[in-house]
Amino acid sequence: MVVTVVVVSGPIGAGKTTLAQGLARRFGALHLHSEDFLRKHGGVGSRRLCQELTVTLDRKTAGRWLAEGVLEVLHGHGRDASGRVNPATPRIIVDAVSSKPQLDSLRGNPGLRVEHIHLEAPEPEQALRCAEADSFEAAWAHPAERAVHGLASQADLVVDTARTPPDAVLVRVASRLGWYGRPGERLVDLIIPGPQGEVDTRHLTAQLAPHYDVLLRPDGSGLGPSPEALEDAFARGHRVLIESAGPSASSCLVAAGTAPGRVRRIILVCRSEGSTFDWVGLREAASLNAPTDLAVALAGDLAATNWDARRFDQLTDAARHHLEEMEHVAGAPVSFLAPSLQARRLVERRPW
Repeated sequence: MVVTVVVVSGPIGAGKTTLAQGLARRFGALHLHSEDFLRKHGGVGSRRLCQELTVTLDRKTAGRWLAEGVLEVLHGHGRDASGRVNPATPRIIVDAVSSKPQLDSLRGNPGLRVEHIHLEAPEPEQALRCAEADSFEAAWAHPAERAVHGLASQADLVVDTARTPPDAVLVRVASRLGWYGRPGERLVDLIIPGPQGEVDTRHLTAQLAPHYDVLLRPDGSGLGPSPEALEDAFARGHRVLIESAGPSASSCLVAAGTAPGRVRRIILVCRSEGSTFDWVGLREAASLNAPTDLAVALAGDLAATNWDARRFDQLTDAARHHLEEMEHVAGAPVSFLAPSLQARRLVERRPW
């Protein structure tokens, strides 16, 4: 398995650490500081001393010192002696690379997929952002710092942070990395109560929940996963099951903060008593929600004559004909059946 390593470069005060911290906070990435690797080589002191040590290490190791430090961290996060990586290994952010040999050494490692982000800012803006104005002039004039500007031509993405606010920099970089996932990937299934307001959707939700990574019941209270948490779930390809409190799929999606394009299946849950069934209500609910599946709980006479059914082929002829007509009216198959209102587990027509 190849690990994605995002390396950030740019001059002093360009916003490298701000970006790396944002990626770590928003996406759970592991934020690595090149200064921490320098300390292992005795790099303690002023910015200028660190620059001198960087030049020395680049000359002695051809830039390999930074890649070796990153690989050492990876070994501690799940890479075994054979080079295989635990899937739980976090994304890596290296803050920062300052020379082409460092970048080439990282890119030359077959176990790493390097994405290079270069940040730029004009000198006056850099000076304003630098906490130590006196040290900025000396550090900025150092040949190692002047060479950083040349890394822009090697980058996968270059961002001018003087013209782009930090949150926009984060969005541009995360989008370039593909960390928001694929917008059109359908990972959401909805459970919607049908025309009978007292229909119970809890048993179906409990039965299906083990097949999903995220369970959401939007009720307008603002509780539950945030839009960012859902976006992270989609980026990881996690499946989401939403149990609606109301009869409208569109209102449920708005409350959940999810786009309609994310929806894979809509399950309309109905209670049916046979001759007293609300056919008009079913048609209206189907027109409003466009269900892909029906979940039906039998009641009244239908339940009395089918309560012990464990498969669809065990239903009475009257029950099967009733369900077939429901399918015609709703334009969706009956995929789940509760033989009675007391049934805790629904019969599944096909594996979900």
